[in-house]
Amino acid sequence: MLLNSKKIAFLGVLLAINQIVIMLSTVFQTNTLFFFGVAALIICIVIIEFNLTSGITFYVASSILAFILAPNKIQIITYIGFFGSYSIMKYIIEIVTNNKNLSVIIEYLLKIMYFNIAIAIYYFIMSSVVKIPVLWWSVILAEVFFIVYDYFLTYFINVYIDKIKPKLKIMK
Repeated sequence: MLLNSKKIAFLGVLLAINQIVIMLSTVFQTNTLFFFGVAALIICIVIIEFNLTSGITFYVASSILAFILAPNKIQIITYIGFFGSYSIMKYIIEIVTNNKNLSVIIEYLLKIMYFNIAIAIYYFIMSSVVKIPVLWWSVILAEVFFIVYDYFLTYFINVYIDKIKPKLKIMK
């Protein structure tokens, strides 16, 4: 896919905003997950405006740039391992379940399965660096957080599609 200069500039601005939001997560440590969620929303915008391939490319560029720029590399692994990649997996899961007319329950089961696999991988990687205690209630809390995160991500994607995208004349 060839991109014209207006689209490339739009992607550059989105990448800059993405990196600013990620860097804010290192400044405001108590809001790290919030900022990573906002940064992941930007990947969703790229997928909506362009396509999945552009979204994956944007995610890779965003991850590499964040890893280079961020002072706390371990913290960025959370963005790379879950938040950024979930934007892509969310799109894939929703496209597959919608195309095959599968129920919302199966869609959420696939999403929760992805979340559990991603968190398990993240846990094993991080536990090799630092000791992380796992309590039964923290696993349940993480599941609830994920469902709430997915709901809000879907809500903001719909707001973008319904209210913001029609006002942007960039993609025409």
